Amino acid sequence: MGSKQVQEPESNLPQKLPTPTIQSESGISIPAIQGSYCWGGTCVDYASLIFEDNSTVHVFAGEDLSIDMGTDVPPDEISISEYVDNRNAYVTSTDGTFQLPKEPGTHYYGAFVRWSSPQDSQISLGDTSFTFVVRVVEKK
Repeated sequence: MGSKQVQEPESNLPQKLPTPTIQSESGISIPAIQGSYCWGGTCVDYASLIFEDNSTVHVFAGEDLSIDMGTDVPPDEISISEYVDNRNAYVTSTDGTFQLPKEPGTHYYGAFVRWSSPQDSQISLGDTSFTFVVRVVEKK
């Protein structure tokens, strides 16, 4: 009897750190600012969250925003936080999609994305974090 080769899902993860595609339901692209990550055996740690107001994009109040990591293997975890009054509040999200606030104004977000070993969820195959800023405006 020949033994069957089982392909590990890890091998389907890209060698290069994935970058997110963040988009509103009306098709507006939101740039992400790279934060700390561990990927392909390299870990880079940023001491604080970085936000760049000069890259702020206008999006419509109450719209859905989606984060797509563009990998064949979907991440196990996508945690999204909004930073309000120097505190972070977790945002309820379904597979990286969440609804923007209905209140106009500038909103600051951070996201943490992780891929775990299918055999042991305590073993991380890679993770990344990033921030983004949106200016929520009323639909005209």
